Amino acid sequence: MIIAILINKFRMKNIISCIIICISMMLTGAKAQVLSTSNQPSQTSSRSRIAAGPSVYGVFAGRTPCREFMKDLNMGERMECAKRKMGITLYQDSITHDPTTYETWGMGKWTGIGKWKILKGTPTDPQATIFQIILDEKTSLFLLKGDENVLFILDHHKDFLVGNAEYSYTLNRARN
Repeated sequence: MIIAILINKFRMKNIISCIIICISMMLTGAKAQVLSTSNQPSQTSSRSRIAAGPSVYGVFAGRTPCREFMKDLNMGERMECAKRKMGITLYQDSITHDPTTYETWGMGKWTGIGKWKILKGTPTDPQATIFQIILDEKTSLFLLKGDENVLFILDHHKDFLVGNAEYSYTLNRARN
């Protein structure tokens, strides 16, 4: 008899917990995550508006391993730097869609504004579309266009950089 009472109390407690969770979800508008096979840009939380309009090719952001990235761009290495949150806005001519300027953030001494251009080919794919970000007269950042929403950071030989278990060399399109 005592066991039956304890089982009923346990069931009632679980039912009440489920009801409270469901009501909370309805009141806050929480939704279950939906599985999507499409490669859609993610919503970005930012304090500033993301650039948009016909003169913006795209805004891309990501988190990369820091020391390796800094070494490849000859920025020096800092042992305390494990990750780098960075991004780039690519601007284009609003009529011809030719590359004009870029603006980077989170890239240390390479944060700023400069010119970019579109190239063709990597050592393994002569048809690949590459964006060359001209950081100075001797240094460029190469980005492989995966599709309209993804750019892969390449090394100075235009080969893939390999990330680690936590961070990749991928920049994803951001949207408002």
